[in-house]
Amino acid sequence: MTAVTLAFLLTGLVLGVIAMLHGTERRVQPVGVPHERRTEHDPAAEPSALFNLSSIAAFAFSFGLCGYLLTRHTEWAWYASLIVAIATGGGAYALQSLLIARWAIPSARNDQVDQRYLLQGTLARVTQNAAANGTGTLIYTLDGSDHVLPVRAMDDTALPVGSDVVIDRVEDGVAIAELWSLVEKRL
Repeated sequence: MTAVTLAFLLTGLVLGVIAMLHGTERRVQPVGVPHERRTEHDPAAEPSALFNLSSIAAFAFSFGLCGYLLTRHTEWAWYASLIVAIATGGGAYALQSLLIARWAIPSARNDQVDQRYLLQGTLARVTQNAAANGTGTLIYTLDGSDHVLPVRAMDDTALPVGSDVVIDRVEDGVAIAELWSLVEKRL
């Protein structure tokens, strides 16, 4: 019984770390060309409150910890320890599922997206000079289509034609961008 409970304990820890790193959203295959920007709430990616990795991790960890402690520090029969460990794991599973159903899912549904930052980090190329404190144009590719926007430098310097830039935000239809060479130096 000790080996089984330790296996559940370690499995719960590993699954918990995986859930923390990757989240609980379902992976949804995008329609068309896949793209990394997914800031809007996608109901198809919404996790199940009952069947998700973090709830399974909560059960495995709690079952393993309780079972291990009971087998090591009590004289109970193995089946009594098993029943209490299953009940403890079930309670942890229920609490984790309740947390996801009452807090995580509603908070994702109500998340307000700041439209100015949807293109943040997008690489683009300047197609018309942007003089210091002036506006030019840039072109960027998103989901296989080219898009043109007016551009202004973040630091009010000139952006020459052909230079690679990184979009920081879009304000009033004008992309505020920084030269890629400056961003690259910080990396």
